[in-house]
Amino acid sequence: MEDADTRTNVRNERLASIVEQCLGSQAAYKLFDMLSAISDLDKQSKTRYMELVRDSGEYSEDEIDAIERLIASGAASYFKAVIDQVREEQVQREIEALIG
Repeated sequence: MEDADTRTNVRNERLASIVEQCLGSQAAYKLFDMLSAISDLDKQSKTRYMELVRDSGEYSEDEIDAIERLIASGAASYFKAVIDQVREEQVQREIEALIG
């Protein structure tokens, strides 16, 4: 049971790190926004996008594999949703602080 808890904690820490980075970086947020939109496309469009990424020569094979996993698994959409939720909560707290 402890191994499952440890894995969950590690995943939560990674997610928190990604969210923190995206909240602090407009470029990182835009990346997840774009990958999320691509993950919603049909399979053929996703394949064409990945071909463009490969052909660009801008990314290493490891980076291409990570991008492809984020798109194919839907993780990019999940991350973006979490980032948006945290951002909304921050905005609400700031509004409450200004009003209160």
